[in-house]
Amino acid sequence: MLCSLHSSARGSPFCPADINSDSNLNFYDVSRFVEQFIGNNLDADLNHDGSLNFFDISAFLISYLDGCPDLTDTDGDRIPDFAETDDGRYFGYQRVGTNPLNPDTDGDGILDGDELLGTVDGLDLPTLGADPLRRDIFVECDWFAGDFNGFEVSHRPSDEVIDRVVDAFAIAPVENPYGADPGVQIHFDYGQGGVFNGGNQLPGNPIFILFDFEFNILKEQFLDENRRAYFHYAIFAHRYNTSTNNSSGVGELNGNDFMVTLSTYGTPTIMANTIMHELGHNLGLRHGGFEELNWKPNYNSVMNYRYQFGGVDLDGDAMGDGLPDYSIGLLAMLDESRLVEFEGIDGVTPIDWDGDGAIETNSYAGNINCEFGIRSCGNGSNCWDSVCSNLRDFDDWGSINWDRLTGSIDRQPKREIIECRGPISP
Repeated sequence: MLCSLHSSARGSPFCPADINSDSNLNFYDVSRFVEQFIGNNLDADLNHDGSLNFFDISAFLISYLDGCPDLTDTDGDRIPDFAETDDGRYFGYQRVGTNPLNPDTDGDGILDGDELLGTVDGLDLPTLGADPLRRDIFVECDWFAGDFNGFEVSHRPSDEVIDRVVDAFAIAPVENPYGADPGVQIHFDYGQGGVFNGGNQLPGNPIFILFDFEFNILKEQFLDENRRAYFHYAIFAHRYNTSTNNSSGVGELNGNDFMVTLSTYGTPTIMANTIMHELGHNLGLRHGGFEELNWKPNYNSVMNYRYQFGGVDLDGDAMGDGLPDYSIGLLAMLDESRLVEFEGIDGVTPIDWDGDGAIETNSYAGNINCEFGIRSCGNGSNCWDSVCSNLRDFDDWGSINWDRLTGSIDRQPKREIIECRGPISP
């Protein structure tokens, strides 16, 4: 676990005796350390054990007598080159394992120094779980609660819901540097306590809020300013934009804001899958992965309405099996002008596309990117389109936009807002 040190009052973590962080050791540093130690100021806790004792004096003297190392920082990430040992192994501030020529070693859009030391604005990312050697995503969740159509509803996500999403990201086939185990650390703050105290119930009980207008007003008020360049912000509410809108949510494409609006039908499975769906838009994913073409049976992702609420398909029958996941893009193309039932979507599991109770041996044409059933080519009833075309899978996990984050409040000035209707209504 990485230690936190985002306050300059303790001096440089790479030269503990340099109390004023000027890269020089002199009488000022000695007097300031003595003042802190005698005054029982934990800024003098140089061995980071939560108390002041002989070991802190020893740490100061060793550092002072050794002198400061060369603090050249080639990549500008606030970690000096000597400490960036480029081997993927962390042994304290003198050996942090990161790349001295890459300010974002793990490629998650957050600078190594911010993940190791905390941000210059005082956001304690390491205490929140950030790791410069492993990809991280941060999400703050605020929510509304109150009466909705005669039902008392709280839209706060439960531990079970959050755990489902955390687990899906943890086992994701996303590479980390230096051959470390794959996976993504996603950190939700939904007011669960401890250092995660940013998530809150929002005041009032509106039937709907306007996205982005009212959303941005709430964001300005309830998302701490020092989080805005690092956190996605999610509001969980009854509905958005209108009182009759049955959409399950809305999210910015390649942005940082989304909503989950499940009114009264937010089961743990549906809510977890919808969180991952709307967050997926922030990460650059569309309803067809790389395109808006929806309901594709061979696009096995919660981004796809076919698998959003039901979860991804685990057994090749083109039906959801509950779990949230993004696609890895391995399924073959489906040619709707030449459907082969005994090949299904995975080449081995037959699918009775026309529902006649038999697995056909001959190919035939049919529109299958539909909410249910099959339609003839040219018939778009309850389908995304009316044409018979080629349906393609997509590697979601390999296509996440890790460069979506910038240092401004609005990370993408020209964000595309994607409204999600979802496969069912309340």
